[in-house]
Formats: sequence, structure tokens, C-alpha cells
Amino acid sequence: MTIVHVIEPFASGVTTAVINITRAIPEFEHVVVHGSRTWVDSVENVRAKFPAGVSFVPWRHAQREIRPWQDFLALWHLITILHRYPEAVIHLHSSKAGFLGRMAARFAGNPRVLYTPHCAAFIRTDISEKKRRMYKILERLAARFGGQIVGCGPSEAQLYRDIGIPADFVANGTGPIDVEKREDADQVSFVAIANHQKNPELFNQIAAAFEIQQVPFVWVGGGELENRLGASNIDVTGWVGKREVEDYLSRCLVYLSTAEWEGLPYGVIEAMSASTALLLHDVPGNRDLVEAGVNGFLFQDAEEAVAHLEQLLSERERTLEMGRESRRIYEENYRISQMGEKYRRIYRSMLS
Repeated sequence: MTIVHVIEPFASGVTTAVINITRAIPEFEHVVVHGSRTWVDSVENVRAKFPAGVSFVPWRHAQREIRPWQDFLALWHLITILHRYPEAVIHLHSSKAGFLGRMAARFAGNPRVLYTPHCAAFIRTDISEKKRRMYKILERLAARFGGQIVGCGPSEAQLYRDIGIPADFVANGTGPIDVEKREDADQVSFVAIANHQKNPELFNQIAAAFEIQQVPFVWVGGGELENRLGASNIDVTGWVGKREVEDYLSRCLVYLSTAEWEGLPYGVIEAMSASTALLLHDVPGNRDLVEAGVNGFLFQDAEEAVAHLEQLLSERERTLEMGRESRRIYEENYRISQMGEKYRRIYRSMLS
């Protein structure tokens, strides 16, 4: 069985999801059709993260924004690629691949299509309300070309149902991070790209409330908006490798996500695997991962986040217990093997 994965951004959590699917289902042949947008990494380095045996096909002209001529060229190229795999299951990842890919699959005569948005474009807060409405219209239009929508988490699937599009979900899963939580763990951390989606301004606002106490906040990563992280108690690490991320998680007492929108964030799932209490902005995706008062809290604004964080920092033993609950929830719901088994069943059902 061949699975053709189509992905426009060759970076971030979308690519992590495809990597994990290919690792979890090694008995299938996986072909990854990808764009060239990688942000800080090279295409070669991203390809090296996949398991051996995965093959790659560059997707020319694919890009994030709507540009009619470029999109037409990307559609035409994708049709020619899909014609090479007439018996494959086609798995489309992210909005651009979801829209062009369903049309391309129809023209290529392949009805075996599923689409995982990995964060619906119509909930972005960095675009106008008019553009969000347009993205909803485009999703409804693309749904007419067929394909099964499989969100990466329950709230993503619900977003599509709310606009009249049937959807199910398979929760993102990842391998365990088996690091010992350090006895002196005291950091409030976020592993993220410093961009509009991750909202470094809000992270900075929360951290600034703890400057006098010099509570250590760590932004693990970097990006175009890292200059917004100016509070004296914030350490911005810049880009670090997997081992360094795991080391930071071992020292993290509270994982603070200020994201404005999410699908089902791998950074949070990895923090749960590393037995970390959560304090997450109450947005789709994030809210799927918190059991309030059990493994952490959700917050609406900086004031509420500060109040919860004061409690988490002052009640250290309870916070560590919340971290252990995060690990339990991870084990029960978000292991890579669980995700793999669910996708395995879907792929096989599409061929039966």
C-alpha cells in the first residue's frame, strides 16, 4: 500500500505529524510531496528527519498565500504527480494542500483522499474577518470535490462541523520524552517560533508580572518577533536541537502557551510527555489537552494567566503532581502508536 502525503510547508508541527505517521506505519510505502517553505531549516535537513525508505517529490509553485497564477501552476504540477500513483491513498496536510489536493485528486481520478488541516486557516487572528469568511467559503467549496476530513484533534473537527462540513479526528501522537524532572525545576517555558500565531507579546506581558521575583521564563526557540520578548526575566534561546529541548523540559515547572490558534500542538504534547503542568491560552487545540485543575489550567487573558501562575508557583508539590497527571493523559491518548493504529485503519478502509 502506498500513501502519498501532500504538504505545502515543509516545517513546523505539520511536518512533525507526517514524520510521526511515517514512523508509526513503517509497513506502508510513504511518498511525501512537499513545498519548499522551511523557515529556518533546509529541505535536506527536514528530509533527514524522516525514517529510511520514505521518498520525496518536490511540489513546485506551492506557497501559503492565495496567488491565483501560482496556485494554478501548483495545481497542474500536483495533478501530474498524483497521476504517477493511481492506486495510492492520498493524505493532504494543511489548508493549501487540502484545497488544491482535493481538486488535483479529482482530476487524477483518485477518490481515496483524506485531509487533515493541522489548524484551520479560518481561525487565524492575523488576517481580517473578511478573509476568514473567504477561507470558510473555500473549505466548503473544496469539500464538494470529495475526501474525508480527519482533524488532528477534537476541537479542530468541531470547527469544521460548525460550518457544515462533516469531520472526524485522529489525535496527534508523538514518541515519549523520558526525561527526569529536575528537583530544582523552576522555569516557565514555551517551545515555539516567535511569530504572530504564538503571540510573544502576551508571553512577555505575563512574564513582566514576575520580574520583581525574577521567576525564570524561557522562550525555547526564536523567530521574527523575538524582539517582543523584552522582560528582564525572559531567556530567548534561539534555535536549539531536540536534546536541548528535552533538557529545557526537564527544568520546566510550568509550560505556558500563549498561542492565538492551534490544531493540536506537538509542543504541548511533548511537554505533557515530560511530566509538565500546563497553562494554556484557551483556544482550539490547546483546550483539548487540559483537564482544568488536574494537569493545569486554561486562561483567557494575561490577568487570568498571572493569577493561575501565582498559584502554580506557590503550590509546587501540587504543580508537580499536575505534571504527573499530564504524563498519564499523554500515555492514555497521545502516544505515536495510538495515532498510527488509527490512521492504519483509515488507510486500509479506503482501499477495501
